[in-house]
Amino acid sequence: MSIFQRSLHECCYARPMTDSFYARPIIPLLLSMISGIVVGTGFPGYGIWAYMGVGVCIGILVYWIRKKRTALICPLVLLYALGYLSILPWTAPGFPSNHIIRFVDMPAWKIVGVIRTPVAIYPNRQKFILRTESLQGSNGSFPVVGKIRLTVSGEGPKLQKGDRIAVFGKIRSIRNFNNPGGFDYKRYLAFKKVWGTAYVSSQKVALLEKGSEKGVATIIAEVRSKFSDLIDAAVTGKANGLIKALIIGDRSAIPQDLRNAFNRAGIGHLLAISGLHIGIVATTAFLFFSWMLSHIKVLLWHAWTKKGAVLLSGVPVLIYGFISGMSPSTQRAVIMVMVFLAAFLFEREHDPMNTLALAAMLILIVHPPSLFSISFQLSFTAVLAIIYGLSKVESPWVSPDIRGKRPKISKVATTLFSFFMASLFAILGTLPLVMLYFNQISLVGLLTNFIMVPMIGFVAVPLGLLAVFLYPLTVYGACVCLHVCSAVLNPALFIINIFAEMPFSAVKTVTPSYLEIWCFYILFWAVLNLKHIPFKKHRKPDEIPKIEGGIQRQNVIQRFSPVIVLLVVSVFMADIGYWFYQRCWQDDLRVTMIDVGDGNSTLMELPYGYTILLDGGGFSDNRIFDVGARIVAPFLWQKKITTIDTLVLSHPNSDHLNGLIYIAEHFNVKQVWTNHEAVNTFGYKKFMDEITEKKIQMPGYPEIFGAHDINGVHMDIVYPPVDFTEKRKKEPWRNPNNNSLVLKASLGSESFLFPGDIKARAEYELVATAGGTLKSTVLLVPHHGSKTSSSDGFVKTVNPKVVVISSGWRSRFGFPHPSVLKRYEKMQCRILGTARNGAISMSTDGQTLTIRPTIIDPNTSRDEQQALPRLK
Repeated sequence: MSIFQRSLHECCYARPMTDSFYARPIIPLLLSMISGIVVGTGFPGYGIWAYMGVGVCIGILVYWIRKKRTALICPLVLLYALGYLSILPWTAPGFPSNHIIRFVDMPAWKIVGVIRTPVAIYPNRQKFILRTESLQGSNGSFPVVGKIRLTVSGEGPKLQKGDRIAVFGKIRSIRNFNNPGGFDYKRYLAFKKVWGTAYVSSQKVALLEKGSEKGVATIIAEVRSKFSDLIDAAVTGKANGLIKALIIGDRSAIPQDLRNAFNRAGIGHLLAISGLHIGIVATTAFLFFSWMLSHIKVLLWHAWTKKGAVLLSGVPVLIYGFISGMSPSTQRAVIMVMVFLAAFLFEREHDPMNTLALAAMLILIVHPPSLFSISFQLSFTAVLAIIYGLSKVESPWVSPDIRGKRPKISKVATTLFSFFMASLFAILGTLPLVMLYFNQISLVGLLTNFIMVPMIGFVAVPLGLLAVFLYPLTVYGACVCLHVCSAVLNPALFIINIFAEMPFSAVKTVTPSYLEIWCFYILFWAVLNLKHIPFKKHRKPDEIPKIEGGIQRQNVIQRFSPVIVLLVVSVFMADIGYWFYQRCWQDDLRVTMIDVGDGNSTLMELPYGYTILLDGGGFSDNRIFDVGARIVAPFLWQKKITTIDTLVLSHPNSDHLNGLIYIAEHFNVKQVWTNHEAVNTFGYKKFMDEITEKKIQMPGYPEIFGAHDINGVHMDIVYPPVDFTEKRKKEPWRNPNNNSLVLKASLGSESFLFPGDIKARAEYELVATAGGTLKSTVLLVPHHGSKTSSSDGFVKTVNPKVVVISSGWRSRFGFPHPSVLKRYEKMQCRILGTARNGAISMSTDGQTLTIRPTIIDPNTSRDEQQALPRLK
């Protein structure tokens, strides 16, 4: 019997051949497929070899099947090759000549297309994916293909999936903030087959046709929209958005503060539709159909009451799965429930591990990029940890009597113990991934899950689901259910906020490396096998021989588990030592200009662990995009930094200030240096409130002006003058840009100058007061390369060898200006920019400067690339 024949027979059921490599056949095949997808993502240029591998494997398999022999390695190689090929349409796509990617970064177009995703509604803006149909420019209209991510600002027409619209705007190419360990936004959208973005105001949007495309997806979208409108009519307040998330999977209406509260309380998973919701639907449907079919005599005579109920129960499960949006966690739950129902129907023993693997494989076959979805990873990891963990522990209230006598203590204790252990294993199983993606762990998660899961999962969710199924029959009945659901959720939200507001409820964490994540999971597995009893004591004697091979293998695992634990702990200790050396024992100066787009942010790591963060970048409105939370903080956590010894604000413009607000709130900031120039903006007020609330030291400007020696590095604040506030009254050119704090950092013969956003007038005064002391090896170009800065006198005085321009890709402000670039080229400076090179890391021991850009500009010559790393 071939491996595929056995797989089809055994993949979801009890595992025979316990000692075989294919005891659970789907698992090794799934791992091979995942390996192919991962390699295809990182190295997509070898499709021809994968096709050859598929052909060879199929030929070998056909030969072995004809010989009636079992193939072991060939199926793994075949699944690996198929996994590799399956991801190529996303990682190495072939674009036709009329694809939308051919028309990005050009003048504005009239874009006509159909909305392909549910419209996410935020305060004063809407977001969705648009499948483009045509573009119209000065030379007429022509058809195009491809999808773009469209953001509509302002109050406009109410849009929904399936609408055909016309907008006028530029299509921009997708570009990442290129920082080490940063989020790959370009790949994220590529996995959605989105190859451009556009931002338009609502005045430039025209609704051409409502619900232009009819089909199952459109009907589902309409049902979701109508039920969402019903929730809006029946429920107000924060419970409104929460019910939408719990019942139809729409989380766009949940305020950010409520999301943060759920995450701090450790119950963020309740906002995602998963096995709990699908299980409730399946159980309720099964009980209902069992009762209904029990009144049909023909089914009773043929003992088909239960089996008929199983068949019918799959219908509402599938319907609800589609209505809820079919996220990866929902897909996993639906597939597992359907396999469980099939096992019951065909009277087969159900193996949860194989079922979980089958669910993952089916999802990846349909959509391979799901592997990289946070929802997919968290969902499957949590269920895997629960299944495996519960198989290794046994309730202390279960009787060890092999005759199977009823436990002496109530079954309630055993149920509560199982619920507690399931929560514990889910938290531990997802802990590394939560740290990797969210840099936060909840310290009250076990307690809040014990309270909130029954309250929300077993009361509020069933009421909401009942409203969904009552809605087609009676709107009044659905509204009553929603009102009761809201009445349950309001006190739940009150309790959640109490837990979330506790100062110790959650802590921010550094980002674990992949080595650390693998070590954690290996340690988790080894610890669970340290004292595992080979077979449960309450099994019947006739069941023991059936698992004899499994007992022998488990004994081997138990024997080597202590050794594995010691090895993993040793690796952890070595890893801690490595990072301690990197952070605290280095004697060089490291400077990184972070890629924050149009803005400035620089991290300085001084010898022996002292850290200085100079500016934090930022957009004008942190509600749209928080640079501190999305870019700067993840960069710091990736470097294992949680403490900022000195936070420096050069001046209070949003592109330097707003990213620091999140840092001040979530990091251990010891002191703040600033020129104390106040501005009447929300960002500045919020920043000062955080300083006051966290009791961060903020010395006056006269105290910090001048020279400072910190761990061997000479820091010198040379501008603005101490009395600039008095001069500002008489000299109007002294605006926030020209009052930027100018800082010079020197170690040995190497130095860095950070002039903020000063312009030519301030540069003139700075040269007059500081003179030759401004000479530096590296210059962060003032005001992002604006033509109003980098005057001849200033550039000649600083005389840098390397200049770095911090600006956005295709900056809307025109940074850097061509005249500025020519000025530095004339000085024979090596020019680097965050727009081209991403984050730029430099280090010096006081004699040699080493430069490591995240991206080497393809236009740089080979000689320049070779000369780039080290300057003497």
